[in-house]
Amino acid sequence: MSDFTIVPSYLEFKSAPKIASQISLDLNQTQKELIQFVRNANINLAQLYDDEKQTSFRYRPTFKVDFIYDNTYIGTTEYLPFQYNLYYVEATQSKLSGIWKGYPQNYEFDFFRPRVMEDHFMYKPQSAFTYNWTYYLTYPFENNPDQEMEVTYSGNTVKFLASDGIPFVITQGTQGSANIITFNCFVPHGLTENDYVELSLLYGTQNVFSVLSLGNDAYRSSATVFNILNVGYTGNTFDVGNFGTFKKIVDPENLETKSKYYVRKHKVLANENDIEMTKIGFEVNPFKNEKQFEFSSITPNNLNRISQKTSSYSYGITLKNDLILSGISDNQKREVSEIFLSVVNKGYSGYFNKPFGGSGLKQGWFFNITKETNFWWDDFNSLSDSNIPYSSYTQTNGSTETFYYNQVLQPGDVLYGDFCEWNDYYQYERVISEYIQKLKFNQDIFVTTATPTTNVPGYYYPVHHSMPIKVFSNYIETGIADQVINVPNNAFYSQADQEFRWREPYSIGEFDNDDRGVNYPYLNNALYPYQYVVFKLIPEGSNYQNILQGYPNVSYQPLIDDCE
Repeated sequence: MSDFTIVPSYLEFKSAPKIASQISLDLNQTQKELIQFVRNANINLAQLYDDEKQTSFRYRPTFKVDFIYDNTYIGTTEYLPFQYNLYYVEATQSKLSGIWKGYPQNYEFDFFRPRVMEDHFMYKPQSAFTYNWTYYLTYPFENNPDQEMEVTYSGNTVKFLASDGIPFVITQGTQGSANIITFNCFVPHGLTENDYVELSLLYGTQNVFSVLSLGNDAYRSSATVFNILNVGYTGNTFDVGNFGTFKKIVDPENLETKSKYYVRKHKVLANENDIEMTKIGFEVNPFKNEKQFEFSSITPNNLNRISQKTSSYSYGITLKNDLILSGISDNQKREVSEIFLSVVNKGYSGYFNKPFGGSGLKQGWFFNITKETNFWWDDFNSLSDSNIPYSSYTQTNGSTETFYYNQVLQPGDVLYGDFCEWNDYYQYERVISEYIQKLKFNQDIFVTTATPTTNVPGYYYPVHHSMPIKVFSNYIETGIADQVINVPNNAFYSQADQEFRWREPYSIGEFDNDDRGVNYPYLNNALYPYQYVVFKLIPEGSNYQNILQGYPNVSYQPLIDDCE
């Protein structure tokens, strides 16, 4: 009897192409029937290896991180350990006035903090990478549709819930000779032509409209602008300047195709106690290190030294122990398909994070970053308060100051996440807007603004950085109840079609026609995924639309040979 069954390639999955099939025959015997009570038997080692690889839930993830920032803010301080260690500007004038101005040095930002300012706090070399930042491995485990959010446009602030959908403002638009109504969205809308939108604005009793086209005359506007045909609507429903939200509908005859909107919540799997970090030897990012020599004649403590404004280091991050993902589900009740390196500012030295209303860090989403300072980040806006607890200590050296820093979260604790869209019918999730945190200088320690304000300029940074460990197929599996087996628990039952709908994850090493899939080494019963990350600090008022454009989401994986 033959041991082989040829399955035509076009039956492997719905969009699979037709490919000529062949079987290579090996004359070396690698298998034989196992006779009862016989312990010694030949087995197919390649098949055994692949079976173990596909069923393993042990991971040892590795991230390579390039840290890119621009040390932007000049300030003054009376606290002597800080004053004696600034990267000075206008040092001669400072010598005459006695008010020393400069930048904090690079080590206030870097992942690794060197031994400096021993008179400020007791430094421990083994904790060098834990003073400025805290690092977590997390996964999205829950959705929050009731998250309060707001957008700002032309001085108007509009509040909405995540479940309301995507916010827009109606603007003037033209398209050839057609009369159209143009909707300018504050985030990528995710629509295609001939989709439908359910608006929060009612025209009589109608609120579902067909999308006529995407974009306007502005460059690359098709991702954030959509248009509907103006068939002669009257009244003020579609007046220019009106705000609203919409939800995407693919088929208005089947409301199961209407998208849902929410903010993901992340659960901590591992914290800095479980993580190993190293500087990657002989490697720096493309941006230069800025250094200068400080002459003793124009420093406040009359000492020569070299100060450094920025740095360009690359870092490697991995776990001390294997990460076991068996028995946990993601925010859509599927097996976990991606984990995240989540980076949160700790700021143990105390330059940042003076709390207001119980929160030191502010939080929001990418659409809350605007060129003008946005009220969303104001101290008095409690909606942007993060859930990161803080602590403090007091020191006296020239002046008596209280220094604040953010505490370390523990496994099982929760972090906020991205603003997302999910479609039950198509079993598809899309990130609409990234989750952002903002850190501000403590103006009691380091004064950067001449006029006191509750909305101090600072730095923004994206918190969560994805590492795919599984990829779900680009086609939908379907099955009629009582006629199929092995339907996953997360399958959606369509009342319209009277069947289950779900997506299967590809096997490790399997890629579809769009080159979607994952592959990584397997050794000692553990999988070794790898991800390249660019971590960026974004200063207030930057050209924010370009800074995160094309944010790296590609993995340059280590080579995997046939031996692994």
